Amino acid sequence: MMAELNNNKLPAHVQRFNIHQRLQHLLLAVSVLMLIVTGFPIKYGHTGWAATVIGIFGSFEKMFNVHLFFAVVMIISGAYHLIWLIGLFAKQGPVLTMMPRWKDVTDAIHHYKYMLGLTRTPPQFDRYTYLEKFEYFAVVWGIFVMGFSGFILWYPRMFTWLPRWMMDVARVVHTNEAFVAMLALFMGHFFAVHFNPKVFPTSRVWLNGKISVEHLAEEHPLEYRKLLQERGLPEAAAAHELHASGFGKSMALIVVEILVYGTIVVAVLVTFLKLLFK
Repeated sequence: MMAELNNNKLPAHVQRFNIHQRLQHLLLAVSVLMLIVTGFPIKYGHTGWAATVIGIFGSFEKMFNVHLFFAVVMIISGAYHLIWLIGLFAKQGPVLTMMPRWKDVTDAIHHYKYMLGLTRTPPQFDRYTYLEKFEYFAVVWGIFVMGFSGFILWYPRMFTWLPRWMMDVARVVHTNEAFVAMLALFMGHFFAVHFNPKVFPTSRVWLNGKISVEHLAEEHPLEYRKLLQERGLPEAAAAHELHASGFGKSMALIVVEILVYGTIVVAVLVTFLKLLFK
């Protein structure tokens, strides 16, 4: 990104993700959403809403085939990403910006204090925040677990050598991992990328790969400072001094978010616990 900028004037937008990253995200996003839509009616087939969803697809068999198709698409997205990483490493050497560091722990503590109003200084994130790193490795783990357990359930005859209880474990792992992934997607990722007041109705990074310099300065101040250094510009304009959104950090918004998300968490936990102890 930095190498592409060859003059001393900051552009309005910076290219954050290339076409390969955006295509990988698109394949993953579409496949995961369709797996949720077609997967949970299988798990909760005894409910009325599940019958309605199955009716939209025409029959259970058709919906199940759609589920299998998008399972393959999800695996393809993971394979695409792995091949792209290997090519990137071969060309540029190891890229460690996504690897967890001790700074991510201190950033998380600082971030929680900032959101609760215990400190007025925002955390100084680099190219990827601790939340983005956590989400990335959660996706890697999820594709592996969902893919392997789903493969066992798809082709049970290939695993007849396993004890019977392993099939039950695969079924539980597959459905529960899907449940956790759905919660993380709808309650975490959707808010950060779509419903956050700073980017509502959506961030454009996943569409065109670009981020505004102001947004970069506020959300990724260390990366922003590196951009300034590349251009030979003064570093006086730190992230929290650049067009920071007062609404995005207002106590009223914090309280509303805590109430809304807290209510959702409690409702989900109550529902899930009822399913466990049926």
